[in-house]
Amino acid sequence: MAPRFVRSTLLAASLLALVPACGQKEVRPSLDLITVACAGTPPLEGATHLRFRVTGPGLDAPLERVSTVDWMAEAVPALPVGRARVLEVRAYAGAPDQGGQLVSLGRSRPFDVAEGQAAPVRVFLRRLGAFVPVNLASSPGTCSVPAEVRAGHTATTLPDGRVLIAGGFAPRVDGARPVSGSTEVFDPADGTFLPGPDVGPRAFHTASLLPDGKVLLTGGAESFAPVSLQRTSRFVDLGAGTVSELAPKVARYQHAAAVDVDGHVLLVGGRTADGSPVFTAEAFDMASGRFVDVAGEVRRVDTSLAVLEDGRTFLVAGGADTAGPVPEVLAVGFAGTDLQWLAHVPPRLRVPRVGATVAVLGRPEESPRPLLMGGFDGVDPARGARAVGASELLEDVRTVSDGPSLLPRSQPCAVSLPDGRVMVLGGRGTDSGATSATAWAELITPHPGARPTVLGLKLLPQPHAWHTCSALPDGSVLVVGGVDDSTEEIRAPVEALVMMPPPRD
Repeated sequence: MAPRFVRSTLLAASLLALVPACGQKEVRPSLDLITVACAGTPPLEGATHLRFRVTGPGLDAPLERVSTVDWMAEAVPALPVGRARVLEVRAYAGAPDQGGQLVSLGRSRPFDVAEGQAAPVRVFLRRLGAFVPVNLASSPGTCSVPAEVRAGHTATTLPDGRVLIAGGFAPRVDGARPVSGSTEVFDPADGTFLPGPDVGPRAFHTASLLPDGKVLLTGGAESFAPVSLQRTSRFVDLGAGTVSELAPKVARYQHAAAVDVDGHVLLVGGRTADGSPVFTAEAFDMASGRFVDVAGEVRRVDTSLAVLEDGRTFLVAGGADTAGPVPEVLAVGFAGTDLQWLAHVPPRLRVPRVGATVAVLGRPEESPRPLLMGGFDGVDPARGARAVGASELLEDVRTVSDGPSLLPRSQPCAVSLPDGRVMVLGGRGTDSGATSATAWAELITPHPGARPTVLGLKLLPQPHAWHTCSALPDGSVLVVGGVDDSTEEIRAPVEALVMMPPPRD
């Protein structure tokens, strides 16, 4: 029997009876259920029951079993042979079939089941809707902290579920902002932050995940006193343990980047070291492994880039030119290495904005669309520009529609979840012309044929701006770094946070 207040590790390698239909034996996985948190409310506080639920390809319906929190090995469903199984554990206050309240949730990463082999499975049980520090699997009561404090960095979720955290600057109370060239790799399977390769000092750069699983880091500032730009890109292959150096055509920072299904990385906007706008577009071509010239200019700074469901159409939305915010949404795509303009009459945003964020809303079967969120309705809050609360759906190359109303802020961190929802965290709000970090958190849910709905989440433990948020394989979100300038003293969040949103079903 596993005590309800400690980490539970039950190994069950016994095989069950033959499955008559296929002659294969079912296997009960070896479950390492972590029910301890290093801070905050324990996942099992107030819980009385657990529901074990397995899904995956080839299963006509989820396999489910319910137990008390004092669970035994037999509570975990035995599984037929198959791939990409996911074991979900839900904790309830009260019996789930009698109106019990769901309080905690955890999911395994996908695993394969082979005949005669008990698959080892680990699940971190996490309190729903709470931002808590990351904890270690080897010592669940210990918080796992990144080696460096960062803001203006990137965090890229890799195909294997790990997160590559790169660059950024360290906010200091004296105003100094030293830039980092280091990386860290977060592994959600065990909660560790391990050092990665050096990529050259860079902040406010872009990180692009290519179809082959490699990451392209481009641009950024290499120092702020005075501002100087990083003139190289790094091609990071964590699988092979290699880093290659490339030279883009134009040095820039605070730009936008997006990747199509063929491995073209489009770069637009950004600024030079003296703050001048960069209107020269550029592209990286994965097939040739080099940067290629792109004909024509994209006259935008503080803009957003998105890719439509077809995987090949880029949309440039929001941003400003030398005259102010630009409402037109530009559609472009590649023909070989040449960029083509796809719409002669571009659609217009209802609210022109700069400093907006974009994330894809909807599962594959829900016609996923980019959702443009936040920003300012002008280029300078000190001169009356206000934070935008309206969001807009980029339907296609000709259509923009109204999205849900959100809390008004610029440059929030937005992340698409595996279940099609979008989580929006932090960002910069305005108060009497001054901007500062916010602690707001919202969850957006799509509804076919209807406008998406918004659920307000608990506030972040402290305001965050210039932070990152990354979707993890278990459906939770990792929040790393940032700046809190909401008070007179500049503070830098030290702990990495993880948040498990309420399930969609």
